[in-house]
Amino acid sequence: MTNAPAARPRQGLFYGWYIAYGGAVSNFVTIGIAAFSLTVFIGPLREEMGWTAAAITFGFSLGTLEQGLLAPFTGFLIDRLGPRKMAATGVVILSLGLLLFSQARSLEVYYLASLLMATGNSIGSLMAFSAAVMNWFERKRARAMGVLNAGNGAGYFVVPIVALLVSWLGWRETLMIASAIVLTVGLPLALLLRDRPQPYGYLPDGEPPEDRTGAPIATPALTGFTVGAGLRIPAFYLLALANACGTFAIVAWVVLQVPHLEQNGFSTGFAALIVAFYGAFQVAMRIVAGWIADTLGRRRVYALGFLLLGIGMLMFVQLEPGRLWLIPFYYAAFGLGHAAWLVVQMTLIGDYFGTLRFATLRGLASMFQTPVTMIAPVLAGFIFDQTGTYDVIFTIYAGIAACGAIFVMIVRRPMWNELQAARAAGPPPRPAPAMPAPAGAMPVRPPAPAVAPSMDGAPMPAGQAAQSRLTHAGMADSGP
Repeated sequence: MTNAPAARPRQGLFYGWYIAYGGAVSNFVTIGIAAFSLTVFIGPLREEMGWTAAAITFGFSLGTLEQGLLAPFTGFLIDRLGPRKMAATGVVILSLGLLLFSQARSLEVYYLASLLMATGNSIGSLMAFSAAVMNWFERKRARAMGVLNAGNGAGYFVVPIVALLVSWLGWRETLMIASAIVLTVGLPLALLLRDRPQPYGYLPDGEPPEDRTGAPIATPALTGFTVGAGLRIPAFYLLALANACGTFAIVAWVVLQVPHLEQNGFSTGFAALIVAFYGAFQVAMRIVAGWIADTLGRRRVYALGFLLLGIGMLMFVQLEPGRLWLIPFYYAAFGLGHAAWLVVQMTLIGDYFGTLRFATLRGLASMFQTPVTMIAPVLAGFIFDQTGTYDVIFTIYAGIAACGAIFVMIVRRPMWNELQAARAAGPPPRPAPAMPAPAGAMPVRPPAPAVAPSMDGAPMPAGQAAQSRLTHAGMADSGP
């Protein structure tokens, strides 16, 4: 007698999409409140507490640094304990951090609250839902990640709501309301998570089981490289370096886009309007980028995203009141590049290294971003002080972003599912000894090998290079 769940016939919306849409709403609430809206509280804190802007923003930087340093540890916990448990834990910690923030009357308490909020966000929002999405999707991974990350982009629209509440009720009362909202909305969405599909009778992507009779389906263990094996593969570092290249452009742009537009002659109101329309455009572009990546190949689209980031940043440098016609081209180039960079970076970790230790490897890769996140805006400010313009540093960052495409294209190794397929196929049969052909017989050309599509969308001859790279226990060599 088997305890395996019966295979479910495909009916209605695949449960994996409930996870993706639920994650989008969770990110909208948690990241919108505890990340994007924190800037609203700087003014009230200065007025009531008398703290300097440097002391207040140090709390933000402390949280950012902690998130970067803790990313491998939180990833390890997600891999070991499961996304569902960690997402629920993160929501509770984030809610407590917001509540503590509302009662802060000293810098020490404020910094402790900042650390709690950063920890809760790191555990309970994007990373936990991303790990679950990796397990529930394979062919449609980028599409699901596009939906998930659309919630992050929509989080910018939380900022004016928080600002209104602060002006009406006060900053302490607003934080208490935010704490309650995060708990009442975020916790049920976290409990919506299921770590992987097979225990519930599903297959990834909602594919119907090959046995349509309702027989039990197997519940395989998660597969992929261990952390040690993943860190010995050059592809891990190439992808991490590519991601860091894009971070230079994105982080500096996020912090300094309004000052740059003002310097180029736009009013503050018009500059804010450009930013607001871009935010709305970006929500849709993340969904579009996911669909394009799954259709054309995720590695190709990821590399293209870096080129578009560079081109879009150069267009941004040239924006001024006399060149309003550039705005739609800037939105198209930088917007699609930004969306591809954000959506595909996580999917490729799962694609190349499997889902066994996805969250841990993703956390280790994100450590490359932490120093860039701290350096890029500061360096841009220093160059502005020396030259009086952001054009120079943004042009440099555009070139760095475009270089990310080079690192991506250097990665030539097969993806994890290709390695598994090649291993399952076994070594190619040895050719039979050649028999002498009868006199006068015409030579016969051997049939071409079968071609199977890869996860990335490019055709790969079955059992070709992937098989030759397999060694003991299904592990691959250290080629890039």
